[in-house]
Amino acid sequence: MQALMNYKYYDSPEGKDGFQKMFYMSKHAAYFGLGIAATDVLLLSHPKGYVQTAGRFVHYMGPITAMAAAFAATTCIATSLRGKDDRLNYVIGAASSAAIYGTWKNSLSGGLHAFLLFGVAAYMKKKSVEEGWEFFPTAKKQKNFLNSLEYDFSSLKDKYK
Repeated sequence: MQALMNYKYYDSPEGKDGFQKMFYMSKHAAYFGLGIAATDVLLLSHPKGYVQTAGRFVHYMGPITAMAAAFAATTCIATSLRGKDDRLNYVIGAASSAAIYGTWKNSLSGGLHAFLLFGVAAYMKKKSVEEGWEFFPTAKKQKNFLNSLEYDFSSLKDKYK
């Protein structure tokens, strides 16, 4: 179980370890859905009672987690069936996620718009993996005066003795 919790999406090649990839994507999507559901419950819908609150959490977390699992599963299956590891597999995975989104919102146009958004994002993510650049670069930590452990004040010590 520990190996499954420490698994990263790109630890194995595309088309392999589909269940681990689904778990990884679903885990992160569930965290994202939890944040959105908590925001909805606290700021927007204000449900009365535990059952309605749990219903709001399921309303958001269920489809978001399903979209992530569908993306991982469809991408893995497409890679296995096509025998190629290219950007089209990610776009096919995005189509499955957009279908779930359109069903969730009960809107064909919403699903088509989601496919455009998810498809472009998936295409660019795969392109970033192939070309070696970061799709979401990590933010650089800016030094500030309040974090005094990162500074050497030895020159000031001699001045004020």
